Amino acid sequence: MIVTISREYGAAGLAVADGLARALGYELLTDDLPRMVAERLGTSADAVAAIASADQPLPERLLAGLEMGTSDVVSNVVPESPADFDESVRREIERTIRERTAAGNIVVLGRNAGAVLGRRPGLLSVFLTAARDWRADRLVAAFAQSRAGALADMDRIDAARRKITKDRYGIRFGDARSYDLVVDVSRFGIAGATALVATAVRTAEAAPVESA
Repeated sequence: MIVTISREYGAAGLAVADGLARALGYELLTDDLPRMVAERLGTSADAVAAIASADQPLPERLLAGLEMGTSDVVSNVVPESPADFDESVRREIERTIRERTAAGNIVVLGRNAGAVLGRRPGLLSVFLTAARDWRADRLVAAFAQSRAGALADMDRIDAARRKITKDRYGIRFGDARSYDLVVDVSRFGIAGATALVATAVRTAEAAPVESA
């Protein structure tokens, strides 16, 4: 099986994805994806991650790269237009997802992997949601930021995710009709949400494949 997990910012996506991969004995594809794509494109993982997350305009991402001393970001972006560079990164992310998931038994967090792979047998597309206050509480605790800052980050990042999901894949971010399973992590807790998704995966694995 292939399990793809999309989520609202702060909805414990990494915790659920990691717990699920451990419970199922699956590979987990998450933070190493930007690194793999960066190696193929000859740029930095930071540049790829920034484009993949879509939560900053390109000029701000380039400025951040300069401030971090990642000169390779600039050297690779300048010869082509910002739009072309963004598109090259996104195409490479999609190709990497398809390649890495070909063998199955993998959990993929984020990157609109469910939309990239499309509806198919052997794939379970999951969306994680959570109450706004619950998400804010987690972010404040995890990053020691102000509540106002956490709420602002939630709105900014989720808006960016909605935009790229709609613009590139024609899907409404978080719309239950676009996913096989939607789980409210604030209702069931991280362990409960992980168990729910694991049960859904095992049920799907055991289900007979319907002929066309």
